[in-house]
This record gives sequence, structure tokens and C-alpha cells, in this order.
Amino acid sequence: MDEASQATEPLSWVPITQAKKVVFAGDALQLPPTIYSEEAKKKGLGLTLFERLQTILPEEGQTLLRIQYRMHETIMGFSSQQFYKGALQADESVRAHTAAELPGVKSTGLTMKPLIYVDTAGAGYEEAWNDLLESRENEGEARLALYLYQELREAGIPAKSIALLTPYVAQARLLKQLGGKEEGIEIGSIDGYQGREKEAIILSLVRSNDRGEVGFLSDTRRMNVGMTRARRLLIVLGDSSTLSRHPFYLKFIEYSDQKDAHHSAWEWIHQ
Repeated sequence: MDEASQATEPLSWVPITQAKKVVFAGDALQLPPTIYSEEAKKKGLGLTLFERLQTILPEEGQTLLRIQYRMHETIMGFSSQQFYKGALQADESVRAHTAAELPGVKSTGLTMKPLIYVDTAGAGYEEAWNDLLESRENEGEARLALYLYQELREAGIPAKSIALLTPYVAQARLLKQLGGKEEGIEIGSIDGYQGREKEAIILSLVRSNDRGEVGFLSDTRRMNVGMTRARRLLIVLGDSSTLSRHPFYLKFIEYSDQKDAHHSAWEWIHQ
């Protein structure tokens, strides 16, 4: 059973009844099943059979796939530290690859690095509430994300190799409205991107307020997905003054500092 961590327990039992041996493959530290009933979730449907087996099966019946064949080791590193006790390893074929090594791509300040955190603190990019979608958006951050997208395109990265992702449906729609004229541009939500990958990902975190509220960004499993979709280049946009009040994002900012990946939005605002 592939993606077994996204299947509710009743659905998992259906194929099991037809088999003599079952192998579960999945990641309980990424997105869980989509369950619309909060009552059903609280009464046990939110716990998958995959997760239950992790607490029941002996160690010899479980294993972690440690070698990954997608990400540059710097992109992988933060997720490995936070979710997998540092056990993940990047295969030699991907360990140090960058966007600049793609055919026809120029070496620039963006394409030569695997990780870039663009800090929007002080830029005036305040979040807003979208009543229609009951979701949050951030126009300043959306425009900056599209500017960075254009820089990657001008450097030679094909549109098909880039995706703009965000946790918020309102931000995804705003990005589509603002970037709608761009041919081949792919914009989506993190929730719809599990299992997929691109050479370069631009991730817009949206939240920017003086209360330090991060809302459902606090579900770090969603971020585990969003931050591991990129193969060669991950660009994360977010307000450190808001995000740093949550321990997970504070650690990400510190990780970015360690990797010399922390940049200010002011480096691009007036260009």
C-alpha cells in the first residue's frame, strides 16, 4: 500500500482482506488523510492504520528509507533534522546538484544556491483575510514571489521546472490572478502537491502580523511536504518577525543563517 499514511483505517482494511502479505509505505510526518468531519476525526478516524502499526509492530518489522534521490543535501537537511533525527542521506547523484547545472541555465545569485530564505520583515507585506475563500493572502509577498519566478525564467529555467506553492488557497488564487499572463506557470497549494517535485520551488508562507500568529502553519507536517518538493532550489518567502515566534520556524530561520541562505526582501524590492 503506497501512501498508506494518507488512507483512513477503514480504507486500509479493504485491500488487506484480500492479501496474504501486506507492505505499508508512507510517511506519517507528512500530510494525513483529508477528513471533513471533526467529530469523526476526534473519535478515531484521524488515526491511520499506518500510525497504529508504528506503535504495535516490533522494530524488526519497521524500517526507514534513509537514502533519498530528489534533493540537494541542504534542502533535505532541515527536514532531516526536524522530522527524522538527522537520519536522511542524499544520494551522490543529487547531493550537490544546483539549478545552475541544468542545460541552458545561467549561473546567478539564485541558481547557484540550493536554499534561499527571503525575509519580508519590515517590507510592509501585511497578510489579509479573504472572506470569500475564508483564507489568508499577502499581495506584497505574492508579487515578490512572481518577481523571483521571473528571475529564474530569465536565468533559463523552463517554466515546467518551477512551481509556486503556498499553504493558503487565497494566496494561490491571488498568485494565479497576478501571474495569469505567464505561459506555463504552475501555482498550487502544498496540500495538492504531496508526491510531486520540481527542480525549483518558490514557497510563499503568507503570514505577517504583529501578533505572531501563524495559524495552521503550526501543522508542521504541511511544511515538511512544502519544503521537500524542490530538487535543486528552494526559495522560501516569509516574515521572520511573525514566524520566529513559533519554535519550528525559528529553527528554520536559524538553519538558513547557518547555510548563509538568509536574505532580506529589500535586496529585490527596489530592483
